[in-house]
Amino acid sequence: MFTSIHAHRTRVRVQHADAVVAAGLAAALRANPEFEICDDLEDTPSLVICDYSTGLRLAQSNRELARPQAMTRLLVLTTQDREQVVRHALQSGVHGYLLTCTRVEELLDAVRTVAEGKSFVGLDLARRMADSITREALTAREAQVLNLLSAGHGNKVIACRLGIAVGTVKTHVNAIMTKLGVNSRTHAVSVAAQRGLVNLDFRVLH
Repeated sequence: MFTSIHAHRTRVRVQHADAVVAAGLAAALRANPEFEICDDLEDTPSLVICDYSTGLRLAQSNRELARPQAMTRLLVLTTQDREQVVRHALQSGVHGYLLTCTRVEELLDAVRTVAEGKSFVGLDLARRMADSITREALTAREAQVLNLLSAGHGNKVIACRLGIAVGTVKTHVNAIMTKLGVNSRTHAVSVAAQRGLVNLDFRVLH
């Protein structure tokens, strides 16, 4: 008997807090015959595509399960692109991480990959995280200077706070910019925020 190659479709539940994003996700998936939208909350999907907060909540539920095979596969779609946020999600049990600006082709690839039991991080995010891993780490003192820079303090205030000379602060700032691959203080703070190197609150809603 002839059997369609899509007889065993990947069942996906879209559980995103942003209604517009959710509608777009559902439309993209319905346009592809290998996927089936699972609207009934009583049904068990192959994976759930959700926003950041929902992803963390469902990951917590997964961790509380006694049977690992019953865990729901989770793919987060969000605007949050800071490395600290991404790492937190993956370490919490999220299986895939994409930005809302992703292309449809990458979205479908992510759904397939996560449904197969593998992990997936959007290409741009993966490249950025790989780049940060290969760079030389900041020293403890450089990290202190960077945090004070991120708070908007100038060299004199930083020197006073840390009990060091202004010239030493300048040396640390130059070292920080070199290690982060930037050419200005503002850019250094921006890159540091992306990589989670400064003490910023990363709790978000979507």
